[in-house]
This record gives sequence, structure tokens and C-alpha cells, in this order.
Amino acid sequence: MMDPLSVTASVIAVTTLALQSCKAAYNLADGLAEAPQAIARSKASLTETQKTLGALQQTLKAGSAPHSELEAVLRTIDLNETLMSAKRLCDEYTAAIARFTSHSTEGKFSKRDRLVVNLQESKMNKFSKELGDCQRTMSMVLVSINLTRTADDVRRIGDQFQAQEQALADLDAHLRNRETSPASEEGSASDRNASLQLAAELRKVCQEALAATEAQRTGQKFGDMSTDDQSLAMQGIVGEAQGGVEQSFGRMTTSKNSRAFQGQIDAASFAMMFGKG
Repeated sequence: MMDPLSVTASVIAVTTLALQSCKAAYNLADGLAEAPQAIARSKASLTETQKTLGALQQTLKAGSAPHSELEAVLRTIDLNETLMSAKRLCDEYTAAIARFTSHSTEGKFSKRDRLVVNLQESKMNKFSKELGDCQRTMSMVLVSINLTRTADDVRRIGDQFQAQEQALADLDAHLRNRETSPASEEGSASDRNASLQLAAELRKVCQEALAATEAQRTGQKFGDMSTDDQSLAMQGIVGEAQGGVEQSFGRMTTSKNSRAFQGQIDAASFAMMFGKG
């Protein structure tokens, strides 16, 4: 297993490689004048992927301290394979475009190359779809990372957690459909198998992100607690009971008429326990 202290550094390194490949692919496509529509569509996918990878890179660098919350999240969500898939797609795209447009210049797209690109339109569209799936998955992971880093008050931002969990569930359903669709797509058997493998890989990351998000929303961890000399203390939730919340506690010690509780307690019982009189 990877050293936990190297998890964030590893993901940052792979993110940087993927971003470099994405920029190279975009720059090549952007330098083609009067390019066919298929290339224009792929440029849109590359643009969105660049934005997501750039934002991910910044977030990872900002939270890269050892033993940080980010380290724990990245041990739950194995993002490296998705990043490497995005890099592979961009590298393959760069090689294909260079091959398809060998007769074109910055100022003019040759008729011969236009014909070749139009004949390869299904392959270009496949690239845009698959890179789009990678980008959407990485974007969802980025949202989950940001939620876990800012969720000091889960109840206050509960709607954001619910929206993220629904978005991840929707993405999982989309990728599940993608797993069943390669058989109907054009291309070789190896291409269809690669598409199937990519969809399965992205689903795995999506499900890991969903698990991490749900765990942050429903999990509370507390250390040891000690009260003394008629003091009062609490760990947990006061008020309306919240289902599905997992709580873990350290050792609780009370002495000298002090009072404390761990867990969930309704408002009336809390008032009786901690009220004056």
C-alpha cells in the first residue's frame, strides 16, 4: 500500500501530467484554422477538462499538509487511474490529430485533411464523450473534496451535501448506461473494451466519492472528555434526532458532581440535565 504521507503528492504529480497533456492537445487543435466541427467539439471538452484539472491541482496543493483531511479523503477515493485515463485520452487525441492534419497549416485546413477528419468523426465524438465523462467525474470528486474540507457545520450546509450525493448518484447511473453502450458503438473490439473498462473505472471513483461524501455528512468523531468540579460538557447532537449519523467517542470521565453526555439528546432532556435548579 502507498505510504499515506505520499498520497497527496502522488495525486498532485499525476494531475500535473494530465493537465500538461490536456493543454498540449488543446493547443494543437486550437492552432488549426477553419477546422471541422468535430475538432471544435473536442476543443470544448478539452477546455472544460483543463479548467477542472487546474482547479483540482490548486485544491490539492492548498491542502497538502501531512495528516490533513485531504489525505484521508484521497485514501478513500483512488483518483490516479481517472487522471491517467484523462492523460491517455489527451495523448491519443494529440497523436491522432497530428496524423489526420499532416497536410494543414496554421493558416489553412487542407481539403484532404478535412475529408480524413470527417471520415473519423465517430472516433472524434467518442473521444469527446469519454473525456467528458472523465472531466465530470473529476469535477464531482473536487466538489466532494471541498465539502469534506469545509464541513465544520454539516447541518448548515446539509443541502449542499444532499445535492452532491444526488449528483454523484446521477453520474453513476450515466456511467452505468455507458457500460452497456459500447457494444452498439462503431470501432474495433479493443476500442469497445477500452470504453467499457473506462466506464467501470469511472463508476468506481464515483462510488468512492459518494461514500466519502456520505461518511462526512453522517460521521462524527470525538476524542476523550473529562469533567471536574461541577462542570458541564457534551459531545454530540442536541435537539431533533438525526438518523444515519455514525458517532465515535473516546473515554469520558466525570467527577465532583460534574455532568456530561455523549451521543444524541433531545432538547427537553438536555434542559433537564443541564438546566439550573
